[in-house]
Amino acid sequence: MIRVTFTILEEQRALLQRSIFRDESEYAALLLCGRSRSHDPWTGGEEERIVAREIIEVPESAFIERSPVGFTWLTAPFYQALKRAEPQNFAVAVIHSHPAGYLRFSSADDLAEKETFEIAFNRLESDRPHLSLIMTADGRLAGRAYGPNLKPRPLDMIRVLGSRWRFTYPEVNTETARPAFDRQVRAFGQQSTLDLSRLRIGVVGCGGTGSAVAALLARIGVRHLALFDTDFIDETNLNRLHYSTRTDANLRRLKVDVLGEAIAGIGLPISVARIPHHVEDIEARDALKSCDVVFGCTDDHLGRNVLNRLAHFYFIPIIDLGLLIDPRSDGGYDAFDGRVTVVQPGSPCQVCRGLIKSDIMLHEGLRRKDPAVYEQRRRAGYVADAADPSPVVVTFTTEVATMAVNELFQRLNVFRGDNGAASERVRRFDEVKEPDLLPSGKSRPGCKLCNRRRYDGRGDMDPFLDTTS
Repeated sequence: MIRVTFTILEEQRALLQRSIFRDESEYAALLLCGRSRSHDPWTGGEEERIVAREIIEVPESAFIERSPVGFTWLTAPFYQALKRAEPQNFAVAVIHSHPAGYLRFSSADDLAEKETFEIAFNRLESDRPHLSLIMTADGRLAGRAYGPNLKPRPLDMIRVLGSRWRFTYPEVNTETARPAFDRQVRAFGQQSTLDLSRLRIGVVGCGGTGSAVAALLARIGVRHLALFDTDFIDETNLNRLHYSTRTDANLRRLKVDVLGEAIAGIGLPISVARIPHHVEDIEARDALKSCDVVFGCTDDHLGRNVLNRLAHFYFIPIIDLGLLIDPRSDGGYDAFDGRVTVVQPGSPCQVCRGLIKSDIMLHEGLRRKDPAVYEQRRRAGYVADAADPSPVVVTFTTEVATMAVNELFQRLNVFRGDNGAASERVRRFDEVKEPDLLPSGKSRPGCKLCNRRRYDGRGDMDPFLDTTS
């Protein structure tokens, strides 16, 4: 059976709450939603990911009758939404309020929804699902999917993403954490550990920071982990790659294999998918789209750009890591900084922050796809000679990894308090300063991604992530 999930931003959820809670009677609104279809790398099963894109408010005049336990309405708003959805293969979600606070569908809902979605499948040739959602006055959501057989099925996960990330799934109130995580549960409570066991998390780049992130994620209870890296272990990696050995370097083993085997050997329940491809390669696409959260541990601009756009198209939050050590000849440092940036709609994107450069992306792509032409351009002076490898020390890559994983904890359980999340956190290792710097960053006027927000919730399109624009 296809796994069906729904993702919405907190700002969208709040707007819907204001729209459909007008009085003591039920009210409804509509959502146009982007779609994503992928095969996950852990089970090979399909996921239909439905992503909130646009809220369509329904006027009072569209309702025939409203009461605290139900409503009837004209089909025109839903029909018009279908007409808009069809050309771009969007999904339509119907959401209505339950003022009495019951987070479950009623028998009246069953009957009304069957009639409503019959309209959709009589009109559309696609058999891909549409959604029905309910919301209580305190903002909680429940949902189910309808296909052509008009038999509703509960959603496998609902994600609400803001300064806090909330994940709802059928087992959310029925399970307990494993005894291995008892002390973690004593610190943070049970729910964040249960969430981690359900989340599908990607780590892009398995070097110094990536290997530390992956090791930490395995230890805190993540059960579905995808590792992305094309590189092999060599001698220069041995001083900073967690779990790497001299034998691995001699055999030039893939980083994803070494790290994946070591994590599986810990003995905690986990499924590790190894993806020996660049994230811009089509072979990595399904695994990326199957993730709930991705840690960006790569310093290449091509890969960072894919993740930057992924966060906006699919509402997959990216926790991006960076370490910059820039020693001076006099023994001091121009920079000795660790950085953790959370990329999601509503915050400045990586291009606007200056962390992605288009000219560097061009050269990286040319070097990867046509090394001969790249070398010709380099010799002709069009490409600057590569700089010496950047300084790296394992204690600092590991500390940045810890900062990043702790930001994930903050988003799940707000251990720093409701205002403790940061879109960017910088730690200056050569200075004694507390707390960390929290740069806000700015969206550039006209940026399609984070200023105009043209792609929020767009989901699948051709070309992928609209990378030609």
